[in-house]
Amino acid sequence: MDTSDRQAISGLFDKLAEVERQAPSRDAEAERFIGDAISRQPGAPYYMAQTVVVQEHALTAAQARIEQLEADLAEARQRPQGGGGFLSGLFGGQAPRRAAPMRQAVPQGAPGGFLAGAAQTAMGVAGGMLVANAVSGLFADEAQAAEMPQEDDSDFGMDDFGDDGEW
Repeated sequence: MDTSDRQAISGLFDKLAEVERQAPSRDAEAERFIGDAISRQPGAPYYMAQTVVVQEHALTAAQARIEQLEADLAEARQRPQGGGGFLSGLFGGQAPRRAAPMRQAVPQGAPGGFLAGAAQTAMGVAGGMLVANAVSGLFADEAQAAEMPQEDDSDFGMDDFGDDGEW
C-alpha cells in the first residue's frame, strides 16, 4: 500500500465517520443482514471500499465535466451569432471551441496496490448491475408486450390504396 492508497482509504473512512455522526439510527434488521453477508464473504468490505473510492472519483470528474460544459454553453450564448458556417474558422471566422477532455475518473495507485485493482472491482460491480438491469428490463418488456392487445392488420391490403396507388 502506498501513500495514495492510504489517503484514499483514510478519506473514505473520514467521510463514513461524518455520515455516521449525522445519520439517523441504522435499521437493525438490515445491519444484521449485512453483517451476515460479510461473515460469509469477509473480503467484501475491501471490494466495497474500492468501488466507493472509484465511484467518488468518477462523480467528481463528471461534476467537473458538467461545470465545464455549462461554462462553454454560457460562453456560446454570449457570443454573437453568425460568422459563417462550419468552414468559417478556416477563413478568419471564429473556430469552434473544443471541449476540455474529461479528467481521469479512476484514481492512480501503485501496481498491485489498493487503487490498482479498484477500477476492475468497480467495473465488475457496475457491469453486474448493468447486466441485471438489462435482463430485468427484457423480462419487463416481454411481460408488458404479453399484456398489450395485439393489432389485427390482416385486413390491410391493396383495397386501401386508390387507383393511382396512393392512400
